[in-house]
Amino acid sequence: MKIGIITAMPEETAAIIRTLQQVRKIRPDGRTLHLAQFYGHEIIVAEAGMGFANATTAARQLLGEQRPGLLISAGFCGGVSTELQVGDTVVASGLTIVSEKGLQEVLVTIPAVCRDFVTCQAVEGRRVFGGLFSTTASIMQKSRLATLLAANAPFPVVEMESSAIALAAEENGIPFIGIRTVSDPFDEELDFSLDEFCDRQMRIRIPRVLLTVARKPLIIPQLIRLARNSSIAAARLSDSFGRLLAVL
Repeated sequence: MKIGIITAMPEETAAIIRTLQQVRKIRPDGRTLHLAQFYGHEIIVAEAGMGFANATTAARQLLGEQRPGLLISAGFCGGVSTELQVGDTVVASGLTIVSEKGLQEVLVTIPAVCRDFVTCQAVEGRRVFGGLFSTTASIMQKSRLATLLAANAPFPVVEMESSAIALAAEENGIPFIGIRTVSDPFDEELDFSLDEFCDRQMRIRIPRVLLTVARKPLIIPQLIRLARNSSIAAARLSDSFGRLLAVL
C-alpha cells in the first residue's frame, strides 16, 4: 500500500522517520518529502508546518502528486482528558473542528484496524487510547476547549491539523488515520502561545522564540518542561507508529 503521512513540526517528522527503512529525500517545488519502505508499504512523509491551512495545502499536494491509498496525520497533541498523561498515544476514533462558534463533526472513514490496534495495545499494557481529535484553527486554552466538548467525549485531545487532513482524505475517497502522542497534559496551560514563535506560515523561527523569551523570561521553566515532554512524546510516537504500521 502507498501511505501518505503528514506531520507539522520537525520533531514529529524525525520521530516518524526513525521507524522507517530506506529513507531518502526528494524536493519537488522546493518542498521536502521523505520516501521510505516499511513492512512492504511505500511511505511518503510530508512536513506541513502548523495549522489548518498548512495541513490542507500539504494534504492536497500529496494526494495530487503521490496518490496514496491511505492518509495519516501523525504528531503531538495536548491532552484535554484529565486521564491522559505525557507520552500517552491516542488514535483518532472521531474528529471535530472546534471554534468559539461551536463544533463541526468531521465525517471520515477510519479503518477498523485502528480500533483493533487500540484494544490489542491496551491488553498488552501500553497506554494507547481511542479518542476524539479536536482540531482548532487557532490556539485555544485546553480548559476553555473542555467546556465546548461533550462531557462524554472519549479521551479528547487538541491539535491543529488532523481534521484538515481527514477532510482531504474524504474528498479523495480514501481512509484516514490519526495518531498523536501527548506532549502537554490537561493541567499544563502555557503562559505563551506557540504562534508567538512562528512566522506567517506558522513555522517556528528561532529569532521569534528568542524575542518572546526576552519579553517573557518567566516562561523559561515552561519551555524546558515542554522540551522534556516533547522528547518523551517523540519516543512514544516512534514506538506506537511502528507498531501501527506493522498491522496495516
